[in-house]
Amino acid sequence: GLEALDALACGEYQLVLLDLGLPELEGLDVLKRIRQDNDQNNHIAVVIITARDGVKDRVRGLSQGADDYLVKPYEFEELMARMEAVLRRTNPTLLTQDYYEVADIRLYPATHRLVKQGQEIELSNKEWAILQPMMMHPNQIFSKSHLEQKLYDWQSEVSSNTIEVYVHHLRQKLGKDLIRTVRGLGYCIETTPN
Repeated sequence: GLEALDALACGEYQLVLLDLGLPELEGLDVLKRIRQDNDQNNHIAVVIITARDGVKDRVRGLSQGADDYLVKPYEFEELMARMEAVLRRTNPTLLTQDYYEVADIRLYPATHRLVKQGQEIELSNKEWAILQPMMMHPNQIFSKSHLEQKLYDWQSEVSSNTIEVYVHHLRQKLGKDLIRTVRGLGYCIETTPN
């Protein structure tokens, strides 16, 4: 729970999947803190995913500010549909934006395509996982640990130099100047390079 609040303080998010059974700080307490922070996090959609299936639990979660409540186990397709429905309500422009563009590169999230100077570039799932957030949020610095989190979903060990390896691959495919290393902080795609 505390790590979730730290992550929210350091980044920009459109949607949070929130489990209620978190160590150190209960999920509903995290939700309460998200909703109390009117300036920074109040626009964030929150979908609770939990094993707590009682009506009182669901009512409590929704009344404290969750946008949806999904009980485990659930089908992945249902989770995706609920996330899209919540985003349509809370941030409609996010789902209608066809692509993100930096320099001569366009990233199409809905179709999982990347085009550079009119030519489609093939990316592995891990390369995509690292590139997509940087393309969607240019000029934002992403720490190595933040990018490693993107790779944990792929059910494999993340070694100490994994991010460097994939950034190297992306630079080979997209140009060495696209992704800038910010010494001691992480990586960034700049819209106006130095």
